Amino acid sequence: MELEVFDIIVFVTGIIIGFAGALTFRALSKKSAHDKNPSAGATIEALQQEMERRQVLSDDHFLQLHAHLSAAEKKLADARKAVLEGATSLATVTLEKPEAENSSTELKEEITAPPRDYASKTDADEGMLSESYGLHRKSVEEPTRAL
Repeated sequence: MELEVFDIIVFVTGIIIGFAGALTFRALSKKSAHDKNPSAGATIEALQQEMERRQVLSDDHFLQLHAHLSAAEKKLADARKAVLEGATSLATVTLEKPEAENSSTELKEEITAPPRDYASKTDADEGMLSESYGLHRKSVEEPTRAL
């Protein structure tokens, strides 16, 4: 065999082996990419389940905290009531009831009060909270232009 024929055989063999290797690599990369997608979905599902679990834990924590605070407030009210009853029966001085009950009703009244209009105005003008505030435009005369 001549050297040129040998070179051509090696060249063609190299092309065939390279093409087969490229096809094999492509098939393996598609398979690995296909395998990664379900794991990404599983990861998202796992994260969502973890978030839901943490949400349930935080909800439970705050419910328990609210129950403990309510119980502590009730015990405090009972203790104040017992002190007031004991003071009225034993002491010669009179104690006033706590102002917390009075301030809570005042606070509720402040919360439910309608919004106030603080716009500077005269009696004839409308305030900023009025529905028609700013809708009427004042007519502006065009200045005369001299050439």
